Amino acid sequence: MYPYGTPDPHDRAPDGPLSSPLFRATTSASPDAETVRALGVRERHDEFYSRYGHPNARAFESSIAALEGAEGAVSFASGMAAMHAVLCGLVSQGERVLIAEQVYGGTVGLATADLPRFGIEVEWFDAFDPRALHAALSRPARLCVVETPVNPTLRVVDLQAVAAACREAGTTTLVDATFAPPPVQRSLDHGVDLVLHSATKFLGGHSDVLAGVVAGPHRLLRPIEAFRARSGGILAPDSAWLLCRSAATLALRLAAQQESAAAVAAQLLSAAEAGDAPIDAVHYPFLVGHPDAVVARRQMAGGGALCSFEVRGGLDAAIRMFDRLRLVARAPSLGGVESLASLPAHSTHASLTPEERAARGIAPGLVRISVGLEGADRIVADLLQALGPA
Repeated sequence: MYPYGTPDPHDRAPDGPLSSPLFRATTSASPDAETVRALGVRERHDEFYSRYGHPNARAFESSIAALEGAEGAVSFASGMAAMHAVLCGLVSQGERVLIAEQVYGGTVGLATADLPRFGIEVEWFDAFDPRALHAALSRPARLCVVETPVNPTLRVVDLQAVAAACREAGTTTLVDATFAPPPVQRSLDHGVDLVLHSATKFLGGHSDVLAGVVAGPHRLLRPIEAFRARSGGILAPDSAWLLCRSAATLALRLAAQQESAAAVAAQLLSAAEAGDAPIDAVHYPFLVGHPDAVVARRQMAGGGALCSFEVRGGLDAAIRMFDRLRLVARAPSLGGVESLASLPAHSTHASLTPEERAARGIAPGLVRISVGLEGADRIVADLLQALGPA
């Protein structure tokens, strides 16, 4: 008996290099003027000038399209470059964009500081109030942007409900699914049109690459890719190569990190309920009592690899705990093999007022943990000692 299943008779062992080549060339020579013309006007899609595309980016894009079950994907130099390209590639002056209040701070900044300057109307809505979305859709909107799971509260937006409402209104949907890449969540399966990832996070997985990617149908990707060519935000070959390297271990890394995250969340909740830790609340999508647990279990193949908790005593108490960490690193970002802690009030949502953070469910003492591969028991031990008496 084969331990991993019976081999397919059509399988073929690899032959040749087991790692893809790295193409750093910025330009490629052509045999004649007609070839240059065809490449220049995009009648032919071959090697020409790397701002328009290159083999390493295409290899990464193909892997993401396969993971998401999408027709294609377009990669970028960062997650925010990807968000910028979607908004500016699909939305024109005078059109409306609906953006959930519960989105990443960088998206908030782009929507408030830049889109209005370009004559794009932004309307905010509560992603957890169906009436708010339906009211926003009462007037024509070109695009609706949501994020799930939400940073840093880990609320879970019902993608099927959002997609159905927007489809009826003729509005394109985009979900930032950075916190739940496949195989944890295949967003397009739930009806949304486009899915975006900050590939810096889980898709990279080793805290050594900055990237973004959008996947979906070709009819929507074409204007996004065209904007990328005009604005120059393409993913660099070295970064694309690193992402292809990481793809082979994505499922294994996520499975281990997700298992640890579930255990960390459960142990922190148990310590809080027993009075052994000054924690007011623990947030993890698959915990019993999570407000979106039913949606999360329908939409996700696990609760993901992040959890957050509210330290009793507010921001000052959270800072004290944060500064006492020994194993968990104090750093922004997430999704790497090492565990990271962040204070949203000082990082992702620092630009918001305390009142604005409260309206988004972000408590003053909230701490977000990106769970790595150190093992749940070691991570919990570090968190508890940091929360303990001096």
